[in-house]
Amino acid sequence: MMMSCTKKQTCPTLKIRKISRSKYDRFTRRHVPRFDHFCGWINQAVGEQNYRWFLLFLTVHVVMCFYGSWAVFRVLYGEVLEKDLLNASFFNAITGAEVQADSWIVFHYLFLRHTQLCSVFILMSVMTVVLCLFLCFHLYITSKNMTTNEFFKWKSVRRWHKKEKQKYEQSLQYREVADKKTNNIESKNSTGVPGELSDVDVGCTGPRGELLQHSASDSEVMDPGQLPKNIYDKGIIANFKEVLYPYSFREEAIQRYMISVSNQRESTKEREGKPKTI
Repeated sequence: MMMSCTKKQTCPTLKIRKISRSKYDRFTRRHVPRFDHFCGWINQAVGEQNYRWFLLFLTVHVVMCFYGSWAVFRVLYGEVLEKDLLNASFFNAITGAEVQADSWIVFHYLFLRHTQLCSVFILMSVMTVVLCLFLCFHLYITSKNMTTNEFFKWKSVRRWHKKEKQKYEQSLQYREVADKKTNNIESKNSTGVPGELSDVDVGCTGPRGELLQHSASDSEVMDPGQLPKNIYDKGIIANFKEVLYPYSFREEAIQRYMISVSNQRESTKEREGKPKTI
């Protein structure tokens, strides 16, 4: 979707042209193209040029945590088999009664005997599950050609659309709505929703603030129309290709950049060559 460079497309912080899907990151003080989120683990803003390496970072850590969990499990399970702990008898330290072994008692025995090793196993297992879910989330939004920033904005838009649709349908039942309809949700403003989608800080767990800023006209009941579609979703293969081989690294983009730099240098030389008027 091509739009002219208006005030909405100008970065209010750096006063430069704001390309589509870009965002100013206050932690790194840079305007990041295809901004995803700021990651505290790597202390970097994740965007177009390093998102593929972020996916590799997650994949490697999932594999490492899984391997560590499996290795520790094999060590502990080896002791269970070697000492036949599942068929052993244990004694209650308080009552002195004999207790037949089960899984919980064996785990309790191993935890007291190998506290540090069992603690590492629990930590690695939990981290494996958490990182695996986090990686699956990023693979999902990559397949839809969305960023973390855009995912939560779309979530706000869908929530608003559902709410407005329910209000409109209820108003039709009581005949309280005026004869107004919009053919598309984008007719309200350029963002497609009443109000504005603000650029709040986005971390690994999502935005840190309210994304959808409502306008004063939200009290008016109106048909919200069809929910807009993601214009960047070009299919799974094309979406992953865009991440693994970003547009800014492609030959045509580099050529356009070199031409732009060359034109800018020529323009600078022409300005410097003109005599100054007093």
